[in-house]
Amino acid sequence: MSHDGQHEEGNRSFPGALALILTGHMPYLRAAGRRPDGEDPLHEMIACSIIPTLNVLYDLRERGMRPYVSLAYSPVLLEQLADIVVQKHFVIWMERWLARCEAALRRWQRQRQRHQAYLARFYLDWGQGILHSFTTRYGRNLVAALRELCATGTVEPLGGAATHAYLPLLSRQESVRAQLDIGTLTVTRLLGRRPRGVWLPECGFRPGLEQVLRLNGTRYFIIDPASVAVDACVTHLRPRWVMPRRLIALLRAVDASLQIVSPAIGYVGDPLYLAPRRDRSTHLSIWRNGDSDTVIEPYDPYHAFRRAQEHAIHFAEWAAAELRAFANRHDRPGMLVVPLDAEVLGRRWFEGVAWLRTLLETVLIHRPFALTTPSPYLRAFRPRQSIVLRDGSWGPGGDHSAWNAPAGALLRRALDETEDLVVGVVRRFPDARGDRERALNQAVRELLLAQASDWLLLLGRNDASESHRPWVHLARCRQLCALAERASLDEDDQQTLAAIEEIDNPFPHLNYRILTAETV
Repeated sequence: MSHDGQHEEGNRSFPGALALILTGHMPYLRAAGRRPDGEDPLHEMIACSIIPTLNVLYDLRERGMRPYVSLAYSPVLLEQLADIVVQKHFVIWMERWLARCEAALRRWQRQRQRHQAYLARFYLDWGQGILHSFTTRYGRNLVAALRELCATGTVEPLGGAATHAYLPLLSRQESVRAQLDIGTLTVTRLLGRRPRGVWLPECGFRPGLEQVLRLNGTRYFIIDPASVAVDACVTHLRPRWVMPRRLIALLRAVDASLQIVSPAIGYVGDPLYLAPRRDRSTHLSIWRNGDSDTVIEPYDPYHAFRRAQEHAIHFAEWAAAELRAFANRHDRPGMLVVPLDAEVLGRRWFEGVAWLRTLLETVLIHRPFALTTPSPYLRAFRPRQSIVLRDGSWGPGGDHSAWNAPAGALLRRALDETEDLVVGVVRRFPDARGDRERALNQAVRELLLAQASDWLLLLGRNDASESHRPWVHLARCRQLCALAERASLDEDDQQTLAAIEEIDNPFPHLNYRILTAETV
């Protein structure tokens, strides 16, 4: 198997392939202000993960390498990256962050705190490089940079739910279908290629989703092994038919993910890596994880990035051993599917992107196995067996409980009631035009934004910091449905509609009639 179409089935010198899935999601935070966190999480993800990851892929490409990866950024994240307001606010945020670093450097130099001053200079150099990449290398348009990588075949885009809704808990099939169809259309429009595969948010699956995926045109999707029927003996290294000759399931490699992201046994918990806690006066992270909770050690990026290189080489050796062992027992090579989330890779694990760079370089130079994306592998090695799936996710316990906690019951009920309201109004006005059509389009947009999985997850963790956001979207949605019921809109109604359209404007080509599309 290779990207040039050559099949290597039965070739023992080819032990298998690694499929890295770069996942990423951020709920709709455009123009959300700064308190309590506002847009900061989005800006941090752009600075710490998305731009550094793009730099890795472009740097390797300029060296004549082909670092094949798949991209599963949520459609609502891509919409925000393409938004000029987000782009402008990110530059302002970075400039303020750099000013804070400069102030910290001056202060620590006055106090003769040499190590802290060294860290301030490091952050200044790092941040100036990030801002230069954003403004000069990518012209502020990160989506265009991703689109170019997709056009050359280096990156394979995956579709997903439009606003990263947790699909197993949506009460109506119309919403499931709309989330997936709008997600596919958004990825196609922004990245220039229609995705063949789908990344299910949180790997959440319930029986029946496969029918909606197939209607969406999906050829494969990725699940957690928790969704495999209990009595099935299935390896994660081999794809399986969910619907024979129509839809394929790929299983994520849980052990590989734990090797990376587990705080207890994974790389992210290494004592040399940057700790998330920040200095109160400068808001900069200046400590490392350390060997205990009682001793706080200063962070040293030199030693941390050296450790990231060591961990990357270790992971390449670990993956090669697993793929080789599988190849020795089977007549065709396996594929190791490893998601790498942007929330971890760079944002929570600052050195994670350096780890990714070394991993890709190691594999591309020494070739212990192949780098691939799912589509070329599936063209070369079609599944031979089928699989039976059940409810599951990659959440704790492998079930839906993280998004179905009692604390979220009130919100889930409100979402269900608003879904029923919107579907009812949409069906009453299948041929709306003018203001009514605008109001219905925006009502569906607000419903989608309220359905993001983040809100239920935060409530399940008893984190009420952003709990008001879905209620704002639901209130706007009901208000817009009321406007759509009116024969005509007066001047105040027109201003209300225009204001909401300006505030919440992802998916600009959304057509409300998608909620009346065929369902199963």
